[in-house]
Amino acid sequence: MFEYVSGANFLGEITEWAGFALAGHSAHSSAFSIFTTVVLANRAVAHHKWYLAKFEDYPKSRKALIPFLF
Repeated sequence: MFEYVSGANFLGEITEWAGFALAGHSAHSSAFSIFTTVVLANRAVAHHKWYLAKFEDYPKSRKALIPFLF
């Protein structure tokens, strides 16, 4: 996944917590999943911007979190 997004590890963790929310089927697990998604998405964007600024040969087509979209 790191070929497509800078924050593949963040995407994996978001996916895990979304699965937890589905399995938990409660307001608490859903709230935790949403909060985690917001925090990790912000971190992924910050990491992506840093990579673009720090490495001049970093692929410009690579997205921050969601392949081909974001």
